Amino acid sequence: MIGKAVNKARHKFRLRTTLVVPFVLQIVTAVGLIGYLSLRNGQRTVNDLVSQLQHEISSRVNERVQLYLETPHLVNQINEDAARLGVLNFNDLEGARSYLWKQVLRFQSIGHIGLANEKGQYLRVGWVNRSVGSEQPQLAQQLKPGTGDLIYYKLDKNGNPIAIARKTPNYDVRQRPLYKAALKHNRAAWSDVYINFGCGSLQINASSPYYDSRGNLLGVLTCQMGLDQIRGFLQTLQVGQSGQVFLIEPSGELIATSLTNQPLTTGTGKEQKRLNAQESSNPIMHQSMAYLNAHHPGLHNLQKATQMDFRLDSQRYFLEVSPLRDDYGLNWLTVVVVPEADFMAQIKASTRNTVLLSLGALGVAIAIGILTARWITHPILRVSQASDQLAQGNLNQQVEPSTITEIDTLANSFNGMTRQLKDSFNALRQSEATNRALIDAMPDLLLRVNRQGKYLGDAVGANRLKLFSGGTSSIANSTVQDSLPAAQAQQRMAAIAQALDTGKLQIYKQQLVINGQVIDEEVRVVVTGEDEVLIIVRDISDRKRAEEALRIAEGNYRSIFENALEGIVQSSPEGQFISVNPAMAKIYGYDCPQEMLHTITDIKTQIYVDPADQLEFQRQLDEHAQTKGLEYRVYQRDGNIIWIQEDTRAVRDNTGHLLYYEGIVQDITDRKRREDELRRQLEELKIEIDQKKREKEVAMLTESTYFQEVQQELAEVNLDEFWS
Repeated sequence: MIGKAVNKARHKFRLRTTLVVPFVLQIVTAVGLIGYLSLRNGQRTVNDLVSQLQHEISSRVNERVQLYLETPHLVNQINEDAARLGVLNFNDLEGARSYLWKQVLRFQSIGHIGLANEKGQYLRVGWVNRSVGSEQPQLAQQLKPGTGDLIYYKLDKNGNPIAIARKTPNYDVRQRPLYKAALKHNRAAWSDVYINFGCGSLQINASSPYYDSRGNLLGVLTCQMGLDQIRGFLQTLQVGQSGQVFLIEPSGELIATSLTNQPLTTGTGKEQKRLNAQESSNPIMHQSMAYLNAHHPGLHNLQKATQMDFRLDSQRYFLEVSPLRDDYGLNWLTVVVVPEADFMAQIKASTRNTVLLSLGALGVAIAIGILTARWITHPILRVSQASDQLAQGNLNQQVEPSTITEIDTLANSFNGMTRQLKDSFNALRQSEATNRALIDAMPDLLLRVNRQGKYLGDAVGANRLKLFSGGTSSIANSTVQDSLPAAQAQQRMAAIAQALDTGKLQIYKQQLVINGQVIDEEVRVVVTGEDEVLIIVRDISDRKRAEEALRIAEGNYRSIFENALEGIVQSSPEGQFISVNPAMAKIYGYDCPQEMLHTITDIKTQIYVDPADQLEFQRQLDEHAQTKGLEYRVYQRDGNIIWIQEDTRAVRDNTGHLLYYEGIVQDITDRKRREDELRRQLEELKIEIDQKKREKEVAMLTESTYFQEVQQELAEVNLDEFWS
């Protein structure tokens, strides 16, 4: 059959065509792939370049803006230190005017510096919008406690007031955002970005509360900064040819932008309000913000720089948004947008030249391929003819050597393959015989079955099959339903379907009654082909009987454990109970073992009355690996003290590693009480015996002759004469 297929293919295609066409296809594919990879590499290079450019610009912007924003809080910190040293006095704001004037001249990036106290008094010195060259510095002060007029003074070159410029009536600094921001956060903080309606620019205040040594609030230090200088810095940046960078708040409101003609507010006068970037007339900024809102709604919680891209008017734009935060509550976002077209023009021209050169090389390669194919056709045809004979089963094939080195190597390889093929066929026959012997020696029953339950061929394990089929060893063309009872057949069909549907091994157990004997079996169903499984049946009756015997033994042990009159305990080397029986729990005054296990977490400190008893217990275990009749006092649940006697041994594994302790505990409190009572009675008996003994000795002494004679002599003595 294989030989016919080869002959048919040879008559249908010429060898030269077969060699040339794939060669040409490979070259065409290579040229196309080179062009495609050239374009892709160019795009990848652009992506990497833009990513680096965006990251560099974002980092540069963030660093410069952070540098601008450090100054106001630095000024407040300097003034706080000055207040601590007594240079500034919150009860004498007028005295701080000269100091603040010199300070505002020193720091060029800030607008004005001020102090406010809890009485409502307020003083500031500087500019409202310092970036406007025509604006003159002013002194604004309200020194009346409570609410009063905020008076603006014109200043001379030394910072001294020379004339009143205007007044703001009913001014209470304590109700202003600059004051409330510090109290709200109870630390140095930024106010919200706001519009200065007088000049139409955006500004921000840095405020810091000031407390005395007792923690009493004395006032607030404030420093205002205009954001025009940040915008001026952004407009100095070159972002590609037509890219842009802008700062926004997470809500989308603009703070600064690199576009010179992009307003930051809308409306005029008191009707002015901040402009949202998505409402910008600039299409790139508008689409960038729309894309951010659509794909990253949680801009308030942005933690790191994120790069993405979007399309506008069929052009691709690269976008990077990065958080800009500080320790004072600032939460801004830096957005850098770069069009792909700024970088791709030169790369596309380079790709076009590469494709043209590749097409020229393609034509030359095709011509060379055709000539080469003609040269190697004849030797390859000889190899083809020999392969045809080999496919037909004639293994005695030899190919003559060729003058072409590669064809000669092919001929030698073919001849070696023919020899190896002969050896392989012989080895295959031997392996098949060996595998058949191994399968026949297996104790299991092997069955091939299709999805419909039909057995495919005979089974392996003829002796066991005869036992089930009543003496026949052939099940060919029979079904599962024919060979098993209905319930077992249904279970097997379900396992077959589950294995074929999931492709996973299925294992279940079944029980059969054969010749009056119950047989337990384990059945494994494994997929071996499309709609075909191999069923492996193993007799597990002996294992089942062993498991049942083990279950009975465990039940007996559990019964002894639960019903024993003595306490039985297992504990860890660390001093926790592992298990206790009901008798053990009862001895210690607990209602159940679970309560005792939950309550006692450290045996050393919760059980022993005398710590020396625990040390003795541990010493005996360490030296003898057991204790015998050890008696000591313990605490019960309610705090009562009882006596117990414990016999314990250490349980170790095969390597000698200590696993746990197990022992038997008896309550010997009654015995100890009887022993104490007996001891007391013996002491009392001893005292009584000693008393009677002394009385007897006195009686013997008084009844002696000597004593009677002495007593008689004493009675005859005249005491008056004796003393005279």
